[in-house]
Amino acid sequence: MADDKPRLGPWLRHYGEEREPDRGERVKELVGAAAVGLASLVVLAGVLIVFVRYPVPTLAALVLLWVVGFLTLTVKRRRAAARERALRESAGRD
Repeated sequence: MADDKPRLGPWLRHYGEEREPDRGERVKELVGAAAVGLASLVVLAGVLIVFVRYPVPTLAALVLLWVVGFLTLTVKRRRAAARERALRESAGRD
């Protein structure tokens, strides 16, 4: 019955799946995310060059904002994972 469960990606833990993604899955997702990010950055740069008086500082500010947001979400996700791992370990000891 476990084979009938749809795979929703290695990072999604639906259906109680506990398996860690392997290196190939991580690389595929990372390359895909980088490609999408680069494409969106190119489109954004094109729009800014056409419609904004100072496109380079505006683009730099938007990229900086994106990086800060990405780092914030990464830290939050890692803290939540560490908290969950600690709760699981403490529940296992009881």
